[in-house]
Amino acid sequence: MFKTPFIKAFVFSIFPLTYYLIGYLNHARAGKIALIGVLLIGSLLALKPYFPESKKLKYITFFTLLVLFVNMSFHAGLKDIFGVAQEENAIMAAIFSTDQSESTEFVLHYRWYLIKHTVLCIALFTLYLRYVINTPLSSPSPRRQRWQLVVFLLLTTVIHLNPSLYRSNPFIYFPYYYNNWQEALRVTARLVEELDANLKISNLDLMTYTGDEEKKTVVLVIGESDTRHNWSLYGYDRKTTPQLDGMKDELVVFENIHAAAPATLVAFLHMLTPATIEEPERWKTDPDILLIAKHAGYHVTYISNHSTDAHKGIIKIFSEHGDEIIRTNRGKSRGEGSYDAILLAPFEKALAANHDKKFIIVHMLGSHPAYNFRYPDSYSLFTDTYNDPVTLDLKEKGRARWALTFRNLYDNSIVYGDMVRHRLIEILKNSKDAKHSAWLYLPDHGQDVCHNDNYSGHNYTAPEQWEIPMVFWSPSLEKVDPAIASRPYRVDLLDHTVLGLLGIEGIYYNETNDIFSDRYIPTLKKNEVENRKAENVAKTEN
Repeated sequence: MFKTPFIKAFVFSIFPLTYYLIGYLNHARAGKIALIGVLLIGSLLALKPYFPESKKLKYITFFTLLVLFVNMSFHAGLKDIFGVAQEENAIMAAIFSTDQSESTEFVLHYRWYLIKHTVLCIALFTLYLRYVINTPLSSPSPRRQRWQLVVFLLLTTVIHLNPSLYRSNPFIYFPYYYNNWQEALRVTARLVEELDANLKISNLDLMTYTGDEEKKTVVLVIGESDTRHNWSLYGYDRKTTPQLDGMKDELVVFENIHAAAPATLVAFLHMLTPATIEEPERWKTDPDILLIAKHAGYHVTYISNHSTDAHKGIIKIFSEHGDEIIRTNRGKSRGEGSYDAILLAPFEKALAANHDKKFIIVHMLGSHPAYNFRYPDSYSLFTDTYNDPVTLDLKEKGRARWALTFRNLYDNSIVYGDMVRHRLIEILKNSKDAKHSAWLYLPDHGQDVCHNDNYSGHNYTAPEQWEIPMVFWSPSLEKVDPAIASRPYRVDLLDHTVLGLLGIEGIYYNETNDIFSDRYIPTLKKNEVENRKAENVAKTEN
């Protein structure tokens, strides 16, 4: 039945096309995988009559088939987990920046997806190898054999002239994006060297502290995977933020904040640097807020509960722009002694340090999957809750019990994070320089936790992935107009708001992008989430 190289190769295309029909691949990805697979397999099989006893050709064919099936499963798994076609540079940079602990937790959180696609990969590969590839080839005339080989090799060469198809070849895809990631790191490192060598000192000299306070403390707390839809402070039907609820009158609770990106790496590039959605490359050429604050006379402390592994990529480079870097996570996994309360002691110490102007960044683990690693057992408040208004509503919407379990674990992590955020404020309140201080919290992005279906994790099409909490505290809160809480804001402009809190002005500060400024001009449209969702759906369809 499968006797010619063309038929054997063509059978491979059935697999990615079937994945497309069941929603595991978009049609563009499925088509590229099918076309490249057919031509690579056809070329190798067309060579077989010329090297009938070659073990080397047999091994090359086996390895090529394995790579093709693994590549198909890799892309199918990403789409199954994240719900949309991925941004290639962003997702591959995130993968290459991932350390052992993050990989372990990713596997634990998404293990059923990974098991499913691994089993499918092995099963389909085995079936194709046994019942298609290993069946005998027919013996056409020598002339026909030559034409088969020429056509396959010619078409394989021609398609690689197309840049998109060239990059989609799995033997090129991973090295290509790995080199892109390495180049991004090299560019960033060169930028650091340039700044350290004062090659950009003229620009930094234009950034100056203009405040009238000799002492000033600004605290920026960055959370993880935290959607405002699961905060009782924002009206959620579970008491997930009891501590902040109790001090609501002391806070500015921003109602319409939109994440800069749905993943940590890109979000950080936008939050801490002049990079914006419109100008995403500015992080490569312009100084971040840590460097600016340090140049303006602030002592900058960066406290993180993320992994201490050496290879953390671009985020690690930016964090090291501070005067002092404290990494509290000493375990090989985030679940080992790395609950966010571990941040409190170094935070208190940083506040007590003898510096007139302090800028402290606290990077929490927040609610990053796996959710059950984010809190001790004493905060398992909702673990076995399946009959409260939240779960009853989800049941009515058809959610599976295991999906409800993820929601319960996620809400536990929100409650624990609420305690940590409250303690950070209380420590700041009781510090020696509390009178001249400001505290701002927001996460890098949100999270979809069976809000739309049974899925829990990063979902670029879900509003819950983009709509995040942002909370402000200051002893001089009476000077803040309460109306600013309703201002819409895009977090890629956060650097302007932070510089405003720091009292630093210059060429990298635009008060129209500072949410606290009287001259603030909204850039976030009411339909921003729907537009972004439509963009991502379009990517899925293309």
